[in-house]
Amino acid sequence: MKKLCYGVLTLMILVGSAYAVAAGPGPGGPGGPGPEGLLNRLLSLKLTDAQKHDVAVILKENRQAFRAASVAMFEAFDGMREIMRNDPGNEQLVRQASKKIADAGEELAVLRGKVEAKTLALLTPEQRKTWAEEDVPPPPKNKERFHVGHELVNEWIDAHAGAGN
Repeated sequence: MKKLCYGVLTLMILVGSAYAVAAGPGPGGPGGPGPEGLLNRLLSLKLTDAQKHDVAVILKENRQAFRAASVAMFEAFDGMREIMRNDPGNEQLVRQASKKIADAGEELAVLRGKVEAKTLALLTPEQRKTWAEEDVPPPPKNKERFHVGHELVNEWIDAHAGAGN
């Protein structure tokens, strides 16, 4: 029973954190749409050869930074999982781990913003319009799954603690 409670709590925190990150800048969270999404967006712009070169140079210059920021994000989430598995009642450790997740997300968002600004500066007005039109929000199923999870937890609480409490 105790493991189930810890599992539900961990799931809620991870889903909540992932939702907060995903609700941030861009469809894939602070890092943006991900490699495949970025490539699809770039292909849809019908870049000239000169633009392709310039965008590729921008991306190449920032490749290591994105890799490092992504690793930091994965490590931050791993750190939170470890704390929630081993010492979930330690408020200080949970807050520190949450801050690491937030800091890693912030770094990814700032990096994405810088790279996107440099890329947008190379585009024609029509290409910028296409870029903006393709920046779609995350699918609603993420929000629905988050709310369904809350409802399941609330139903479990009400079933075991009484609806009036």
